[in-house]
Amino acid sequence: MNIDTLPQTGFIRRFRLAELLGVSVSTIDRKVRNGSLPRPVKLGEKITAFDAVEIRSWLAERRGEVA
Repeated sequence: MNIDTLPQTGFIRRFRLAELLGVSVSTIDRKVRNGSLPRPVKLGEKITAFDAVEIRSWLAERRGEVA
C-alpha cells in the first residue's frame, strides 16, 4: 500500500483502513487490542474511526521513514 493513498488529515473508518492495508477488519481489531496499531477515536454513538495523522505516523515508523 502506498502511504499517499491515505488522507492527510481527518479520520479513517476501520473497514476502509483494512481495505487500504490489505488486511481483514478482524486483523485491524486484533492489532488494536494487542497495542500494535493506534487506538481508534469514538466520534459518535455508533461511529469509531482512526485518526489519519496517527495512522500515517504509524506506517512511517514501520517503514523506517520520517512522517
